[in-house]
Amino acid sequence: MSQFSRRSLLKGLAIAGASTAILPGCATAPTATDVRKSTTRGFSFLHLTDMHVRRKRHGDEGYRACVAHVKALEEQPDLVLMGGDMAFDGNYTAKEEFADQIEIFRTVSDTLPAPWHPCLGNHDILGWNPRRKVSVDDPDIGKKMIMDRLGMEKSYYSFDHKGWHFVILDSFSPLDTENGPGMETRLGEEQLHWLALDLARANKPTVCVSHIAAFYNIPATEGNEDAKAMTPGMVLRDVKDFRHLLERHKVKAVLQGHSHRTEDYIYRGVSYLTSPAVSSCWWGGTWNGFPQGYSIFHCDGEQLTWDRVTYPWEHQLEPEDKLERERQAEWDAFEAEQRRLLAEERAAAGA
Repeated sequence: MSQFSRRSLLKGLAIAGASTAILPGCATAPTATDVRKSTTRGFSFLHLTDMHVRRKRHGDEGYRACVAHVKALEEQPDLVLMGGDMAFDGNYTAKEEFADQIEIFRTVSDTLPAPWHPCLGNHDILGWNPRRKVSVDDPDIGKKMIMDRLGMEKSYYSFDHKGWHFVILDSFSPLDTENGPGMETRLGEEQLHWLALDLARANKPTVCVSHIAAFYNIPATEGNEDAKAMTPGMVLRDVKDFRHLLERHKVKAVLQGHSHRTEDYIYRGVSYLTSPAVSSCWWGGTWNGFPQGYSIFHCDGEQLTWDRVTYPWEHQLEPEDKLERERQAEWDAFEAEQRRLLAEERAAAGA
C-alpha cells in the first residue's frame, strides 16, 4: 500500500488577513494548499530534517533505518530536501567527532534513491558557540567545514524541478560576541535581496526550506503565558520581512525544522510546515510525543499535498542518559493518564 496520502484541498482554509493553525498532535488532519496552475507532471519529494547523525545512541544506525524506510516506499521521490542539523553537533563537539558525523551523514545520504539537497542547521556550524571545542582562529570555524565536505558552493541556493522552484535558505547570520564568534537566527538583508530577485525570476510554484521557523507556537501549545512567540533562537529575527516577501511572490510553502515538533500553519496563502525530526529526541527517545519521522510531499498540477511518516526505530540510550530517561518516563506517564481519563470520560458518558 502506498505511503502517500494525497489529501483533498481545504477550501477556505487560508482567508486573506486570517490564519489557520493545525497544532501539534493534529498532524493527521488534512493538509493541502492551492498552487499556481501548472502543466507539470506529478512528482513527489521528501523533507528530512534534524537527523543529528552520530555514533552515540546508535544514531548512525537510526539514520540508516530512516533511509532504508525511504528506499522501501512504493512511490519513490524525485528529490530529498534536507532541513538542517544533519550532523549531531559542531557547536560544542570535538572537531574530529564532528568530522566523523558529517562523513556518516554524507555516505548514508548518498544511498538515498534520489538526489538530496543540503540545508544548514545551527548544529552544522563549527564553533559559533561559547562552548566551542576549537580555537576561534581555526580555519574551518563557522560554516566552511560542513560546506566543504558536502560540496556546498553557497549556504543558500535555488533550483527548478519539473516546473516547480525550490529554495534552500541559510537561517544563520554571524554575530560577534564577548565570547567570540556566534550566530543569530536571521536571514539578513543580502539574502533577502537575493531571494526577492530569485523569486521574481522563477515565477513558478515555489517551496522554500529554512531550518529556523517563521511560525512557531510552542508558548500557546504549552499554555505558557510568560513565554514569547519570538523565542530567541527558535524564530527568524527578520521574519516579518521574510513573510511579506513570500506573500507578494505567492510562495506556496516554507518547510521548517529545529523544534523537533510537528506544526502546520497557513497564513495569507503560505503554508509553514515543520516536519518531524528524523532523530526525534536526538536519538534519545520520543520528544514531547513526536516520534522519529519525515514528511512526504506530492506536486500534482494545481496541488501540493503532504503527509507525515514514522519509520520503525527503537531508541537506544547510553548509560549516562539520565535526563532522557526521566523525560521519556514523564511522557509515558502523561500518555497513560490520558488513556485513563479517556476511558473514565467515555464510561461516564455511557459511550
